[in-house]
Amino acid sequence: MTNASRLRRANLLAWLAIAVATALFIVESRGGVGAPSSEKLAAHASVSAQQAMMGSLVNGATAPAFETAFAQQLSTMRGQVEALTSIDEPGSELATAALLVRLGARERALELLAGLQNRIDAGDVTADEAFVETLDAVTELVDATAQPGARGISDEACADVIKALGTTGKTLVAQAKGDQEALDRLAAAGAVLLMVLVLALLIGGVLALGGLAALVVFLVMAALGKTKGIGATDELWSHVYAEMFAVWMFAYLGLARAPRMLLEIWEGYGNNVPGLDFRLALSVAATIAASAIALWWGTRRGLSLRTIMAAVGLRRFVAMDIVWGVVCWSMGIALLIVGVMLAVVLSNIFGDGQMRANHPIQQMVEDSGATGLFLTYILACVCAPIGEELFFRGALYRNLRQSFGRWGAVGSVVIAMAVSSVLFAAIHPQGLIFIPVLASLAVAFCIMREWRGTINAPIVAHAINNAVVLTLNVLMLRG
Repeated sequence: MTNASRLRRANLLAWLAIAVATALFIVESRGGVGAPSSEKLAAHASVSAQQAMMGSLVNGATAPAFETAFAQQLSTMRGQVEALTSIDEPGSELATAALLVRLGARERALELLAGLQNRIDAGDVTADEAFVETLDAVTELVDATAQPGARGISDEACADVIKALGTTGKTLVAQAKGDQEALDRLAAAGAVLLMVLVLALLIGGVLALGGLAALVVFLVMAALGKTKGIGATDELWSHVYAEMFAVWMFAYLGLARAPRMLLEIWEGYGNNVPGLDFRLALSVAATIAASAIALWWGTRRGLSLRTIMAAVGLRRFVAMDIVWGVVCWSMGIALLIVGVMLAVVLSNIFGDGQMRANHPIQQMVEDSGATGLFLTYILACVCAPIGEELFFRGALYRNLRQSFGRWGAVGSVVIAMAVSSVLFAAIHPQGLIFIPVLASLAVAFCIMREWRGTINAPIVAHAINNAVVLTLNVLMLRG
C-alpha cells in the first residue's frame, strides 16, 4: 500500500467516525434516548419560548403607548398564537388558552382546554395529578375572565398557574381577578421588550446592509487573490485534523451528553438528581475538557501544539479582532435573511410544526438562578464559541480544504464551507427546518476564516451572536 493510499484510508476512517458522532449528536439532541417511554403522549404544563415571546408582545401591544398602533395587529395575532400549539406536545394548550384570553378569544380558549381534557379522558394523553390540577386551575381562571373579579379564586390555583406558565400565567390571573394595576405593569414590561425588539430589528437592518457590503468586498478581494486563506501546511497531516474533530465530538458526547442522559433516565425512575447549576457546571467543564482532549490527540499523532494552533488559525487576540468580529457578525446577519427564507420554504414542505426552534438553553434561562444564569452565559458566550470555532472553522475546515484541493481553490472553499456549515447546524437541537438558519451564520464564519486567515474574528462573532440571542431570551423569559 502506497503512502498516499494510507493517508486516504486514514482520512476515510476519520470521516466515518465523524459521521457516527454526528448521528449520535442528532439522535441525542432530538430526544431519542431517555427515561422509560410510553406510546402515549405525556402532558407537561409549560410555556415555550415562542409562547413567552408572544405573550410579552401581546402585553406590550396593549400598553397605552402602542395600543392604537397595534390595534389591527392584535386580531392577526390569534392565528399566530394558535400556530404555536402542537398536538404532539400536550400541555402547550394551557399557555395558548391564556394568550387567547388576552386577545379576547375566551370561548376558543375554553374549546382548546376542553379538547385537551377529552384527550386525557380518552386515554390518548397521559397526565399526572399535578398536571390535571393545573389544567383545572387554568380552566377556572379562563372561565372567570367572563366576569373579572366577580367570584373568588383560590390563591392555590393562581400560584399553580403562575408556576407553570410564568408571565403568561400572571397575565391570566390578573385578568381573572380584574386586577388592572397588575395588567398595566405587565403591559409596561411588554412594551419595554417590544421597544427592545424594534430597536434590535433596526440595528440588525443596518448591520445587514453593512454585512452585504462586506460580502461584496470579500468577493472582490478573493477574485483578486488578496484574501489570506488557510495558509500552507503539510498535506500529509490533513487526516489528523479530521481525527481531532471526531475526537472532540466523541469526547463531548461522553463527557457532557452521556452523563446528562443518565441523569434524565435516573430522574425518570423517580429519583432525586443534582440541580441545574450542577448540570451547567458539568457542561462548562465538559466543553473545556473535550477541546483539551482533542488537542492532546493531535499532539499524540505527531503535531506540536504550536503547529496545531497555526493550522486551525488561532492567533493571539488583538483589538482589531473585535472589529473584524463585528464585520463577521454583520455578514452573518445578511446571510441569515437567506437562511430564514430557506427555512420558510422547508417549513412549507415539511409542515409548520417543524419550524419551532426550541433550544435546551431556553429552559436553562427560565429555570436557573443567578449562578445558573452566569454559567449559562459562560457556556454560550465563551466555551461554545471557542470550542466550536477551534474544531469547525479550524480543524474540520482545514481538512476539507486540503482534502478537496484538487477541485481548485474555489471548489475546495465552496465544499468546505457547505459541509462544515451543514454539520455545524445539524448537531444543534433546533431541528431540520432550522438548519439553513444556523448554516448561514456558519458560512459567514467560514468567509471570515478565509478573509483573515484566522478564527479569532469568527470566535468574536460567534460570542456576540450567542450573547445577543441569550440576552433576548432572558428578557422574554425572565423580564
